[in-house]
This record gives sequence, C-alpha cells and structure tokens, in this order.
Amino acid sequence: MSPETATTAARVPRSIASPILRLRFTILFLAVMLGANLAAGTLGHALPAQILADWGIGHDTLFSGEVFRLITGTFLSHDGDMFLRQFGFAAVVIGYTEWRLGAARAAAWFFGLDIATTLLLLGCVELSTALHDLAAVNDVGMSLGGFGLIGMTIAGWHAKWFICGAILLAIGAKFCVAPDLLADAGHVLALLVGLASGSILPKPGTAGAVCHGR
Repeated sequence: MSPETATTAARVPRSIASPILRLRFTILFLAVMLGANLAAGTLGHALPAQILADWGIGHDTLFSGEVFRLITGTFLSHDGDMFLRQFGFAAVVIGYTEWRLGAARAAAWFFGLDIATTLLLLGCVELSTALHDLAAVNDVGMSLGGFGLIGMTIAGWHAKWFICGAILLAIGAKFCVAPDLLADAGHVLALLVGLASGSILPKPGTAGAVCHGR
C-alpha cells in the first residue's frame, strides 16, 4: 500500500467517527427512544394502557411525587406512527442543536425546556377550571422539549416572529382537525418558553463552525 493510500484509508474512519462523536447525545437519545418503544411494544400497536398509567406524565401522578415520569414519559410514544414522527422530529431538532452547541448544552437545553414547560403546563391544569378535567390524563412524548428547542433556535433569527407565527398557525390548524388540548397547549407553551429563553439568556457559543447569515 502506497503512503497516499494508507493516509486516505486512515482518514476514512476518522471522517465517519467525527459526526458520530459530535452527535453522540442525539444518537443516545434516539437509541433510548427506540429501546423504550420496543420494550413497550408500541412499534406494532398502541401503547398499553397499563404502561401509560405506570410511566406517562400527568398532573395527578407527577404532583403525587412521581417525578421520574418527567424522564420516562419523554421517551415513549402512543403508537408506531407517533414514534416515527417523534423519532424524526428528535433527530432533526436535537441533532441541529447539538451540532451547534455540543452535547452537554444540547442535553441541558432539551431537558431544561422540556421539564420547565411540562411543569408550567401542569401548573395551568392545576389553576384553570377549564383544564381541571385533564388532571388525571397521562401523556407521553418528547415534543415539548422539541418545540422548546425550535423556539430557542429561532430566537436569534431576524424572521423569528414570522416563523413563530407560522408555527402557531400550524398548531391551530392541527387543533381544528384533530384536537388534543393538553398536547396542543403544551406545544404552544413550549415554543414560547423556548423563544423567551433564547432571547433572555446569554447566547451560548457553538461547538464548531456555524453560519450566522440568517
């Protein structure tokens, strides 16, 4: 093997390993999502009611002290279709955030926004008589953290209000077609919490070269 060939061969594994290492949190998150839904059986049918009751996130269960649900409910889906949507959503929004900010900051932003929005949403359920019927409802999914990351990301863009408005209109249209008050309200809240957090908190550095031409 010539020196040039040997050098090229040595570069190939590094060129593959570099993106994997740079997206290690995203890959781990997706792997846990896949494993959790395989174990729950949701890739072939609906999430069993008992698993939703035992591991999902809800007002009554969370405020009874079962705080572990803030994590366990994040990785589950209601069925195979939801899993595919959320798997792709997580890959894009978490992957983009991690590529810009690094693994530790991406994890902190995702879980921070997801947990903060969940607590705010369930606090609204506690305080609002209109939402009180939802107190016993458990839900699953990572979309609150995902919408929070979208809000945080667009906070520094010139077109942030246009994009935010378009997303809110899309959520409203979805609600008109297939209403899910708890989830849809959570998505709106998460987007706005992410937008506010990204606007108020100090702008983090980036993990690598980033184009700022927005």
